[in-house]
Amino acid sequence: MEQALRDAGFTGIETVNGVIYARSNPALPEFTATPTVDGWQLALAWPVRATDAQIAAWTALHPAAPMDVYQGETRITLMATAESLPLWAELAEAMVAQCVAWRRDTRQRDEGM
Repeated sequence: MEQALRDAGFTGIETVNGVIYARSNPALPEFTATPTVDGWQLALAWPVRATDAQIAAWTALHPAAPMDVYQGETRITLMATAESLPLWAELAEAMVAQCVAWRRDTRQRDEGM
């Protein structure tokens, strides 16, 4: 999987204890690629807690990359193949953009001023 990520243009690739950490874009957060009995599971978490309705809406639009809340953060996962890596890059960008929008929607008007 490490070579497939490199070949697909991912950056910051590092393996620690069998788990691969990488970025689809240097401006986006790290995701993990974890070996499972079924292959490689890609996972990306963002520090915001999506609501049940938000999770359902995302998952309905992206059934291959369901969303959940894991360890207090919103996360998407995808069972990866070399062919699905371009899709993962798109999903990672869309997920971060969606989480940022959800966070902005919940901020109080004067928060951060």
